[in-house]
Amino acid sequence: MPSNKADNGRQGNKGVEVEIFGQKYVIRGNEDEAYIHQLAAYVDTRMREIHGRLHFATPAKVAVLAAFNIAHELLNIKKEMEDHDSVLAEKADKLLELISLEFKT
Repeated sequence: MPSNKADNGRQGNKGVEVEIFGQKYVIRGNEDEAYIHQLAAYVDTRMREIHGRLHFATPAKVAVLAAFNIAHELLNIKKEMEDHDSVLAEKADKLLELISLEFKT
């Protein structure tokens, strides 16, 4: 089938087959196929790390614990970004104050 150049290399509704923790899944979405494989590899790695520590855990338990750990990572990154945004806003306010003082004289 010819490539649709309008989709910029995205898979659209075609779906991308990935393997996570020994199971195959077809992921449908608008993201690039390489990105979907990258996400699947990340989830697979996190699940295998947890399974390595909890050898007798069920796949469902491993999946929930992996999701919990990934959510923890996400929330930590979001908090770091908010902290950085706050520091940048404070610095910008100080710079604006210095600039306005300089132009008043």
